[in-house]
Amino acid sequence: MNRETNSKKLLLIGLIGAIITVIGGELPLGWYTNPDLPDRVMAQFAGYGSVSDLQLALGVFFGGIGIALQGLGYEGISKIIGTDPKLRHPSKIIHIGALACGSLGPLVHILAIAMMYVCRSGNQEEIMRFAGLMVAPITIVFMPIYMAMMVVMFITIIRGKTVWSKGYAFANPMIIMMVVNAVTFFGPNFPVVHSIQMANMGLGSFITFACLITKNAKCKA
Repeated sequence: MNRETNSKKLLLIGLIGAIITVIGGELPLGWYTNPDLPDRVMAQFAGYGSVSDLQLALGVFFGGIGIALQGLGYEGISKIIGTDPKLRHPSKIIHIGALACGSLGPLVHILAIAMMYVCRSGNQEEIMRFAGLMVAPITIVFMPIYMAMMVVMFITIIRGKTVWSKGYAFANPMIIMMVVNAVTFFGPNFPVVHSIQMANMGLGSFITFACLITKNAKCKA
C-alpha cells in the first residue's frame, strides 16, 4: 500500500466515522426540548435530563466509535500535508491533534453524556460538581490540542502550501462548528434544532473530510 492510497483510505475512514457519529450518536442524542423555566441554565439541564436511556446508549456507542475513527481521518490530513518537507511542523501538530481526537475525544464525549444522565437529578449543585470534577479536567486538556489542530489546518491551507486550493481552508471543523452554533443558538426550542446543535463537531468533521477527500482524488501525496 503506497502512501497516497493510505492517506486516502484514512480520509475515507474519517468520513465514515463522522457519518456514524452524526447519524448514530449525536442527532438522536439531541432530540429533546427544554421546558419553559425562568432559569435558562436549569431549563437546559432539564432538557438534558429528559433524554432517554436509549438515546444515551446510542450516543455513547456510536459517538465513541465514530469519534475514534475521525481521528484516523485527521491523521490522513497530517500525512498528506507532511509530504512537503517544509510542512513537517504543521503536519506534526495535526498528527498530535489526530491522536488526541482518536483517544481523548471519545472520552470527553462519553463523560459529557454521563453529565446528561446526572442532569436527571435536577440538582444544579450536583450537576456542576460532576462537570467540574469529571468533564472539565479532560476537556481542558483536549480542547486546546483540538483547536490548535484546527487553526494549523486553516493557516496551512489558506497559505496555498498544500494540494488543496486556498478555499478549502474554510472547510474547517472549527468554522463549521461556529456557524452551526450561531444558527442554532437563535433557533426555536425544537428537537431538530437541538439535534443539529448537538452534532456540531460531527458535522464539522463530515464536511471537512467530504471536501478534502474529493479534492484529494488529484493528490500526488
